[in-house]
Amino acid sequence: MSIENRSASRAEARRRARLAARGEPSEPVTAEPEPESRSTRGGFLNRLFPPAPPLPNRPDPLAGFTGSGPLRPIAMRLYLLRRNPLAWLPPGIFAFVGFLASFSYSQGILGLVGTFILFGALIGAGRFGWQRPTLFGIAAALVGFVVAAAIVLISFAQRGATPDTFGGPAGVIGPLILQGVYQSALGFLGGWYGGYLRRRQTQLSAEHRPRQRRR
Repeated sequence: MSIENRSASRAEARRRARLAARGEPSEPVTAEPEPESRSTRGGFLNRLFPPAPPLPNRPDPLAGFTGSGPLRPIAMRLYLLRRNPLAWLPPGIFAFVGFLASFSYSQGILGLVGTFILFGALIGAGRFGWQRPTLFGIAAALVGFVVAAAIVLISFAQRGATPDTFGGPAGVIGPLILQGVYQSALGFLGGWYGGYLRRRQTQLSAEHRPRQRRR
């Protein structure tokens, strides 16, 4: 070791000794940046709907599914619906009642009540269809819409109305398709919210139990 290096080492050792005698750290302490809180990330939607984890202790919803090929996505959704019909058929009946009330009494209090029943049924489908909440919400919405549309069309036909009464087949099919797309979108939103609400409530309940034990 050269004389210059030995002198530098002794000077550094004396400096460290002086700092230690004064109780000061020998190395500068850099404060770690505070992690960004969850509430400040993601903007307004993230604050309105904080991330919720998946439901715990749930089996694989696709266990036993062996579909393959280009139609696998469709077969997978049909498999999930077939495995849990109670999550979308009863809500679909309530969605039918709500849709028919909101359609028949669109300007009255019954129409408003029907809208609440409709969206509440779609939320329920997403809540109980934990395997894929949006799928079950859409299925319930389409059940309600198809049944209501069939009853309305049969009612018009019994009164002597034909497709020409509404401007031809396009005048009937076009609005039905648009209304079906609209109801599917409502089912997607309602199902998503129902699934999110269940996961969030499960998360809050799991966080609340340890607090009660500590008390």
